[in-house]
Amino acid sequence: MKQDIHGHVVLNILIDSKEPLPRAQLEEKIESEFGSEVCFHTCSQQDLTLAELLDFLLSKKKIVATEEGLTANPERMCDH
Repeated sequence: MKQDIHGHVVLNILIDSKEPLPRAQLEEKIESEFGSEVCFHTCSQQDLTLAELLDFLLSKKKIVATEEGLTANPERMCDH
């Protein structure tokens, strides 16, 4: 059974990094921490790949892409 990780975990990694992370570096960090056999979910989405999760979080402006990389937008995060 695949490990199922909430998108907040990814958002918290970005918050903890203190600096924007290039997408490839974030993907490598997540894979090294959780492995490649994981899926992700959010409050409204289920069974997402990491790429799908990042695209979803970008579309909801919960993550913002800058020239330096991806950064979390805490103002758009839900409080649970």
